[in-house]
Amino acid sequence: MSVTATVAKKIDAVLFDLDGVIIDSNKAIISAWLTTAEEYGYSFTQAEVDRYIIGASHLFTLDNLFPDRSDSEKKVIHSKVDQREEEAIYRTIDGVEKFIYRLRNFDVKVGLVTSSWPEKIKNVMEQHNLNFDCIVCRNDVQRGKPDPQPYQLAMEKLAIAPENCLVFEDSDNGIYSAVAAGANCIAVKNDHFSHIPYIEDFNQLCIDDSEFSYQLANANKGIAIRPV
Repeated sequence: MSVTATVAKKIDAVLFDLDGVIIDSNKAIISAWLTTAEEYGYSFTQAEVDRYIIGASHLFTLDNLFPDRSDSEKKVIHSKVDQREEEAIYRTIDGVEKFIYRLRNFDVKVGLVTSSWPEKIKNVMEQHNLNFDCIVCRNDVQRGKPDPQPYQLAMEKLAIAPENCLVFEDSDNGIYSAVAAGANCIAVKNDHFSHIPYIEDFNQLCIDDSEFSYQLANANKGIAIRPV
């Protein structure tokens, strides 16, 4: 059963997080951090993983989970984590490649806003033949998610107003970042926010061929989105 959309919004750009939204990478990310942490005698609770690793910038993670380590030690830890992530093979979230392909039928910009870095992004794009009008990664900002700066920079690059931007995010930190930047947001596999519509995967999104619109299936909220 589909829910008919009730709120029309003009959308000029759709921005995607990478990890957990385009690629199913959370297990690889968590494993990279926890395996590296074990080498230094650390262990973390699931609550710490959810708060400080998933969707967070590496600086945010390092400062909160390795506060007693020197800057030089943090750089080594970070390098080991990156290497483990770069060597991973990732599958895409169900339906996302088809959804991105369908967006190209409309006059809508498609961007990537991620806490990942160029080498990993390039690897994923080559694995799955993806391309974007704009990419903002951790190297482009001074303050990563949950700060709004990454999404603000993407909207600035695309010359898109926040109210005309739709973001797909999976983590609490990413959602905080998108909402603080003023964008519309749909959560992926995250029902922590009662005011944010969410989907389990992109197969729940249906785009009409005659206009840029979609419906949320099996959900209690829907948003109709049409091009200019």
